[in-house]
Amino acid sequence: MPILDFTELSASKSSSPAGEDLEALVRELGKLLGLNPEWSGRGADQGRDLFFTESRKGAIGSRSLRWLVSCKDFARSGRSVSEAEVGSVSDKIAQHKADAFLLVTTTTVSTGLKSLLDTLNEQGEMETKIWDRHELEHLLLNGSNVGLVKRFLPASYTAYQRLSSLPQALESLRILVPPAIYKKIQTVIEAYHVDDRWISGERIWPDDQASSRTIDRALAQLLERNDPGQAAQELAYGEIEFDAFEEALKTLAALKPVQTAQLCRELIKVRNGEGPSLFAFRFYAERYEPTNEEQIQLAVELAAEDLVELYGEEIRAFIEEELTTSPEKYRAWGDLDSLSSQTRLEGVHPYDLSVRPSEDRTKIDFLASLETSVELSYDKETAPTSMSFRGEVQGYIDPYGICIIDFTVDTQSFYE
Repeated sequence: MPILDFTELSASKSSSPAGEDLEALVRELGKLLGLNPEWSGRGADQGRDLFFTESRKGAIGSRSLRWLVSCKDFARSGRSVSEAEVGSVSDKIAQHKADAFLLVTTTTVSTGLKSLLDTLNEQGEMETKIWDRHELEHLLLNGSNVGLVKRFLPASYTAYQRLSSLPQALESLRILVPPAIYKKIQTVIEAYHVDDRWISGERIWPDDQASSRTIDRALAQLLERNDPGQAAQELAYGEIEFDAFEEALKTLAALKPVQTAQLCRELIKVRNGEGPSLFAFRFYAERYEPTNEEQIQLAVELAAEDLVELYGEEIRAFIEEELTTSPEKYRAWGDLDSLSSQTRLEGVHPYDLSVRPSEDRTKIDFLASLETSVELSYDKETAPTSMSFRGEVQGYIDPYGICIIDFTVDTQSFYE
């Protein structure tokens, strides 16, 4: 559950127009964050615009970034902010000669609006940022910003003060409840509270209730029951958006790195064919930097289609380079070289690649069809002839790298 109740803003006794209590809160927060806020005057619609000016300093120079800030207070209804309620972000940025767009809301944003803002950001058209209720809460409860909670959300501030004294309250329970009960309470609180942050599905992914519930079930298995295998089942087969799955792993890795490593290893084994196993493998390899031996041990747990996705491009590139530069190392070269007085390999094209664990599960085997192009020369008077032959190439990946066992060609067409 959220710590701050933003409905206190809309219940304010101030005479400000609807939503301006949130704007006032955000403006004061911007001051504390050093964002130099400014308000435009009221227009014909009695509305006003809030801007932040962010100073960025680099190794060579510095620049100012002007943010147009849009505040949407839907705490009473609880509904998310939609695209229609924001309007054309590009037009607004152009109208106000701003560089970036910040959406602040006391609820969440719709999937469509989040996708729109992400796209604008990724395309480089402008910078965009969202402060939803969880990010806003995180900022307000950080250090000296808590004074704003006391000023704008007094009831929430009182509740927060009680929550802040949770360690002392927990200690007082030691003499009030049986030791076994005290231990259970302590274990649960410590499991979900890390570095003054609470872990929950809603905090990790507030944009979709089904996803947050799935994350909560996985958290209960991982953090309370110490069962990463069952937690992996919940994430792999539960109702969860892929972005939420990704964010859950990133958040847990930052707060619970040991348990997240165990969870990733279990996710790799799930093999539900929809992507989580492969993502978990890549995430684990990047975050925890396992040895080559461990990577192979984990990779053999992946489904064949995931192995092709994981290693396919690397295998194809290795085949092309290895067979083009050193064909004489392999048996097929003798068959090709015997076709003319001088044979030159022009190129190879692997296709229909299959990748799977070896039978003893110590390495990754691969097999691909191969089209080999050669130039055949017989004498100085006759122009060289180019021909292509079908064949196969097989090899494996082990902790030492990629190895080609052999490649073959079918030269029967040359004699027909």
